[in-house]
Amino acid sequence: MVLMLNCSSLPKPEHLKNIPTVVALARVFELKDIVTMIHSCAHASAAISNIQYLLYGDDKAVPEYTAECIALIDQLNIQENFKFMGQRPEPHLLFAEGDISILTSISEGFPYTVIESMASGIPVVATDVGGVREALDSKSGFLCKPKDSIEIGNRVVELLTNAELRLQMSKNGRQRVLDHFTVDKFISSYEACYEKLHAKSTIKH
Repeated sequence: MVLMLNCSSLPKPEHLKNIPTVVALARVFELKDIVTMIHSCAHASAAISNIQYLLYGDDKAVPEYTAECIALIDQLNIQENFKFMGQRPEPHLLFAEGDISILTSISEGFPYTVIESMASGIPVVATDVGGVREALDSKSGFLCKPKDSIEIGNRVVELLTNAELRLQMSKNGRQRVLDHFTVDKFISSYEACYEKLHAKSTIKH
């Protein structure tokens, strides 16, 4: 369980309304596997030429890795498709810029960004690692094998080209957050744990 968020959706900004947009919130370093994200963009751009991947997050922490990513973007000739956007205040509000969001980590704890995306009504394409499966179900987005840029890219294209599926996953994701990841659910879960521990302690004494 996780202490969550105001479950509100915002309209997509005007300047992106006619552009198929994928948003990522991630620190740029190896465990987030931005390299695979870039390769998925290259694969998806073959089907959707004007696709935009907007990556928000700290791109200064591991400069060598960031340089590797920028070189790969140049090599794949997708400078117009994949953009490093840097850090922003109130990052959870940035999901509204996307039609979908993406997470390509090779290791995760509990993925707050996945919950934030779902709360914003934005379907998710994510790698099936760590606690991602706990947050994201098949009705709210797609789980993919880590490092599989082709599968990830295909799922991105599927969601961006199927408005009905995108809308249904948007509704399902928001409902899943309301059902499982609100403040009330968080408090109730902890209260139940404490009561269970207290009961065990009473029995022992």
